[in-house]
Parts: sequence; structure tokens; C-alpha cells
Amino acid sequence: MNHTPEGFSASPAQPRVLTLPNDFGNPIAMTASLVAEDIHFSTTSGVLTVEKLYRSPQGLVGYGIIAASGEHRERRAYTLDDQGETVVCDNGAFALELPVCDLHELLCMALQAEDTLATIGEHAQFSAAVNEE
Repeated sequence: MNHTPEGFSASPAQPRVLTLPNDFGNPIAMTASLVAEDIHFSTTSGVLTVEKLYRSPQGLVGYGIIAASGEHRERRAYTLDDQGETVVCDNGAFALELPVCDLHELLCMALQAEDTLATIGEHAQFSAAVNEE
């Protein structure tokens, strides 16, 4: 069961002006608060990945991801703007308006396409269940 630590405030920091760098489109500028971040290093591929998620006071979501290995680095940035029945997704080069149900299906397809075992396998061990032969 998850518990919120005592003294922890779930309210995000004050919004600030920021620019998410983007090698595949225009940088994305917004005024927002950091709401989540993750740093992951893959010992298999040698790639360090930094992900940050921001939310503006108006509800616009910004996502920035930087992946680096040796001298190579890729920076991507996206915004998601909830319009009710649709979501406008912008990658700094193109904006696409999708029905919410289509966006969910697209995200599921993207997750299925990833080589999950390559990512998870370095942090977990898999074995057959006791009742499997």
C-alpha cells in the first residue's frame, strides 16, 4: 500500500518560463511547473535517458526527453493539449488533433512496439511460475 510521506506537499512548484530543447522540430516554450521526472541508465546500451513532464496553469502538458550515449544525443519535446473529446499533440514541427480514444490506442501500440524485455530485463529476473511446466 502506498503512503504519502509526512510533510510532503503534492502541490507543484510555481510555474516558470521554460524551453524544451528539440532536435526534431522547434523548441517548445511554455510557462509550466515540473510535475514528474525520471532518469534511467541502461547498462546494456549505455544510454542515459532523462524525461521531464510539465503542466501549465491552463492544463497544457509538456514532455521533454533527452537520450545520450557517448558523443551522441537526441532531444525531443512534445505538448499535449486536452480539448475535451480530442487532444492536440505538437512535436514542434507538426500538430495533430486526435480523438482521445485514438490517442490511447496509439500510445498502446507504441508501448507494444518497444522491446520491453530489453529494458525490463536488466532490472528483473524472469522465471516460470511454480504451476507452469
